[in-house]
Amino acid sequence: MRGEKYLPLHQYLKSNASEYITLPFEKIEMILGFKLPNSAYKYSPWWSNNIGTHTQAHSRIDAGYKTQSVQLGNQVVFRRDIII
Repeated sequence: MRGEKYLPLHQYLKSNASEYITLPFEKIEMILGFKLPNSAYKYSPWWSNNIGTHTQAHSRIDAGYKTQSVQLGNQVVFRRDIII
């Protein structure tokens, strides 16, 4: 999996069955075991679902979730990606 650094987040999301998951940045850092880069706090494009330019997106997309919304420096809402 690309973005292996973010594998703990992948595992956390994969084990969850909720349609929406809201995670404060501090909780994401606790799951990962390291501090998010400054760009994650300052730029909403860091949370993009584009796996071509954001390798960290693999952790959530491969787990079946996409970023729904971001409150910079506060929290992220992930939504289960429903495949039709």
